[in-house]
Amino acid sequence: MGIMTRFMRLCKADIHGVMDHLEDKGLLLKQYLRDMEEELGRKEARLRKMVASQEKAQQDYERYTHECEKLDQDIEAAIDKDKDNIARMLIKKLKPLAHHRQELGRHIQSLRQEISQFRESVEEQRLQYEQLQLRSKEYFHRVEREQWEATISATVPSRVSGEPSEEEVELELLKRKETTKGGA
Repeated sequence: MGIMTRFMRLCKADIHGVMDHLEDKGLLLKQYLRDMEEELGRKEARLRKMVASQEKAQQDYERYTHECEKLDQDIEAAIDKDKDNIARMLIKKLKPLAHHRQELGRHIQSLRQEISQFRESVEEQRLQYEQLQLRSKEYFHRVEREQWEATISATVPSRVSGEPSEEEVELELLKRKETTKGGA
């Protein structure tokens, strides 16, 4: 069993090594950027839904406020005309409506805080995304430049400037010495 376990471990290690070699860092970086952009899009959509929910709650709150004010006026009118039964009935309508409006006000306040915190988080992540995008552009530019330099160095001789190597200088010196000895 020990040999089989070692053989399986060796196969797994070899497969992981091949996969590491096959993975292109540039492709992975591009995929990470796409994933981040998609996640930011989802979070921004969620933020828009939260804001829409808060706006709807605000509209409901204003509508309930208007209804409460109207009921208050009607109660006052019923009291002025000594219509206590009508005033009681209107008070029974007003109490739950006012309570609901109060709960809605707390909900709106909670939503505002949640939206504010979530917006800060999304903005921070957007900034991180933009910074990573900028660094990735620098990385791709550097890789492209290195590839270009490697291509140029492979096609153009390394000493275009005409500066001779040490061996070439020595060879020329020997030739000149021979010519000088041969001519003398």
